[in-house]
Amino acid sequence: MAGNREVQMISIERNDAYRQRNRQYVNHRYAKERRNDSRMIRRQKRRRKQKMLLIRTFLSIVLLAGLCYTAVHYDIGDLFGKKAKIERLKKSDEYPKELIELVKKNEETYDFVKDYPNRETYQKATIDISKDVKKGKVPLLMQWDKRWGYDAYGDAMIALSGCGPTCMTMAYLYHTGDTSMNPKKMAEYAQDNGYHTDEGTSWTFWTDGATGLGLYGEEISLNESTIDAVLDCGGLVVCSMAPGDFTDTGHYILLRGYDSKGYFVNDPNHRSNSKKQWTFDTLSGQIKNLWAIYGQ
Repeated sequence: MAGNREVQMISIERNDAYRQRNRQYVNHRYAKERRNDSRMIRRQKRRRKQKMLLIRTFLSIVLLAGLCYTAVHYDIGDLFGKKAKIERLKKSDEYPKELIELVKKNEETYDFVKDYPNRETYQKATIDISKDVKKGKVPLLMQWDKRWGYDAYGDAMIALSGCGPTCMTMAYLYHTGDTSMNPKKMAEYAQDNGYHTDEGTSWTFWTDGATGLGLYGEEISLNESTIDAVLDCGGLVVCSMAPGDFTDTGHYILLRGYDSKGYFVNDPNHRSNSKKQWTFDTLSGQIKNLWAIYGQ
């Protein structure tokens, strides 16, 4: 019996030792797994940080490239307001005072004014207006278009005083479809035939001058029904404007249609004015004279 108890005691001690070793193994394995998990979590965090760093670096490069492209291909003043743009131009001796005044009054002309130092490039280029003309529609042309705005009309540039030739060009293109005509050629026609005066384009340009172009022009009364009748017959109406919504001095605009909301205007100096509709009451108080222009 005593021998059996000794055997049992030895067996128990062995079992206890086995369980203790097993617990140590399990604890060691668990600790190792925890260390591995901790290392994995740290690696994942590092990878996320590296990924975010790469993304931020990439976005910074893209932003920097965009700013460089803008600086090279555009005037950095385009990123700021009207006042900053004008101040930038005023600091240069390359721009005449008349052009600075032009852009002050009409921000739409900024690109035209800014490119004044490169004017010879445009003056030497062939003028193609075929894309501006569509059958049955009155084209909208700007007197300060770079294609002709730098050219002379009298003692000034077409951009500054060429509203008359530009309006006549729009009427001519609408009635004839002849895209060989453009505001530069029309300004030369007006000058060569005595329709340009010290005050600008003379009123006879819209009658005698129209005849010389193969059109028919006649002075009409400032009456809403008369204007509507001209437009209903396919004619256009040229208006000589006094100071007001369209000018500080004098200006020509073209009426090309109407509906219940008012008249559709082609203003050769403001695209914004040409996007609006104008009531007869608004226009009539500013009109000095007006003419109907028909095709023949």
